[in-house]
Amino acid sequence: MRRAEPWTASQADGRVVHLVGRVTDEVFGFLGPATRALAECGVQQAVVLVDDLRFRHLLPRFHDSVELVLTPAARNPLRRWQWALEAFREVLAAGPVRAVQLHGTLPCLIGAWAAKRTGVEVALHYAPRGSASYGPLVDTGTLLRLITASDDTPQRPALPLQPGIDLVETPVGPEFFEVERNEARRPLVVTGNQFNNPRSAELFAQLAVLLGGEDLGLGFNWIGTADQGSMVRLKAAQVGVFPVRSAAERAQRLAAGWVYLAPGGSRGFPSLLVEAMAVGLPCVAVDTPYHRDVIRPGETGFLCTSEREIVGCIAKLIDSPELRQRMGAAARAEADRRFGEAKFRDSLFAAYHLRVEPRG
Repeated sequence: MRRAEPWTASQADGRVVHLVGRVTDEVFGFLGPATRALAECGVQQAVVLVDDLRFRHLLPRFHDSVELVLTPAARNPLRRWQWALEAFREVLAAGPVRAVQLHGTLPCLIGAWAAKRTGVEVALHYAPRGSASYGPLVDTGTLLRLITASDDTPQRPALPLQPGIDLVETPVGPEFFEVERNEARRPLVVTGNQFNNPRSAELFAQLAVLLGGEDLGLGFNWIGTADQGSMVRLKAAQVGVFPVRSAAERAQRLAAGWVYLAPGGSRGFPSLLVEAMAVGLPCVAVDTPYHRDVIRPGETGFLCTSEREIVGCIAKLIDSPELRQRMGAAARAEADRRFGEAKFRDSLFAAYHLRVEPRG
């Protein structure tokens, strides 16, 4: 899956070709920083993506040097991927290609097959969603062996999955590490969702009703998007709803919180939880595989298996400024260690065997 020898941007010809599908906000959370980091090292790139009107606002955020190859967003998924594959194979055939990056499980499967059929002999890199996708990545590797070996023509063993997989995790922007903590005057529990998950809003509204009595004096804020039904539910529970337009605004809203709550109900990389950690918020999270992958229980936050545990952990943090400060500082340090920009670039370049030479 990777080059046997390191290469530098000045030594290698060709470009990196990405096959994505729809570039949603979640997908761009990894793809945007990855393409920018490579572009800033002089690596030429092309991104083959489905042209979905809902996500066109993300396209101008790609680095100017990245070529965007848009394919129609057909309702029929078979037709949609047929067009995407045709464009992908045309980009590969135009060559030269130094590496192929496949984003998502379906692009991993069909992109590997298309690259083989096109006769491209380059490193393939697979990027399922989030760090907790390591298991699906291994399963994908097994399927890739079957798909790429299902040709009647005798060929070398194709795309064996290496025992050691380089894990490149979605980064957190500098806005979250740089913002200063500014706790609200009264205890404030914050959460939110960047990808409009109704289940998360429902769980947060239930908790707000449970803990929002006047005797406790707790406030609750929802940061980010919400559909109409979730908006009604949140407002009925006296939850403040704050749509945000930028990462900097989201960081400011998070910084006012006393505690961040990560409810269950969502799948994939818990980006807002990691951003809250980067801000320095102590976190209380429902015990899910994705949250377990991020939180160190008792150090950077609490993992809870019941409503009673959630209430108890929030109360413990509200009552102890010292605990909030200590746990928040540990959370920020952990976020920087795993999800900071420097760590992301180092991991990305290592996965590509890209040796970066100082410029100027």
